[in-house]
Amino acid sequence: MLSRSFLYADIDPQYQDRLNHLTERLKLEGFAVEEIGKILSDSRLEIYPQIVGRSGKGLDYMSRRFGLLTKSSIERGQRILGEHRDALEEVERLFGVEKEVVVAILRIETDFGRSTGRYPVFNSLLTMALVENRRSAWAEKELIEFLRICREQNKDPFSVKGSWAGAFGICQFIPSSYVRFAVDGNGDGVVDLFDFRDAVASIANYLKVHGWESGRIEAMRQAIYAYNHCDSYVEAVLAYAKATKEKS
Repeated sequence: MLSRSFLYADIDPQYQDRLNHLTERLKLEGFAVEEIGKILSDSRLEIYPQIVGRSGKGLDYMSRRFGLLTKSSIERGQRILGEHRDALEEVERLFGVEKEVVVAILRIETDFGRSTGRYPVFNSLLTMALVENRRSAWAEKELIEFLRICREQNKDPFSVKGSWAGAFGICQFIPSSYVRFAVDGNGDGVVDLFDFRDAVASIANYLKVHGWESGRIEAMRQAIYAYNHCDSYVEAVLAYAKATKEKS
């Protein structure tokens, strides 16, 4: 067992047992003791107890405050469709998912990359793994996946910022979704969800794998629901896609 002074300098003692458990899990998953120690003793490590009770469900995406179907919002979607037409048409051809639907998801998830999140993904997932809650087991698995991704890409775990829930990139994938569904859209050999081509290809691949079939509304709805388990999200994606298409 690694010493507390080496690992846990600024962590509240109430989380010690769960941190010990996480350390052992990481060792079983093939992480070296030195690697674990370097990460968990980093001065940038923080715990955010305030995020534990949050929920992303039940948002009113059609509200005036969200502004999804305002004239300016739809026009911005149209600009994205025009500026990235080649990439979006290629995605549509390869995956069979309408480009307007892909753009709608980008608009709702991160406002076309304007709001990709301010939390270090590592800290968000660590918080939910350590502060006991209904997401703890899930967060532990996602944290391990995230560290694997960072190790494979030689990336600093604290450098990737995303949502309080641990999603990152323009398309907001959690780590396990990145591993299973993210694809290299620009052909550079790296899957970077902060890159537009990679992000849109990954969205389309996710929907296709989850049963998307153009023209079959129930299959379309189920695929979008898999992306975000919220009925209002499904309605919002379809409404925005329709609005941008009608204006083209």
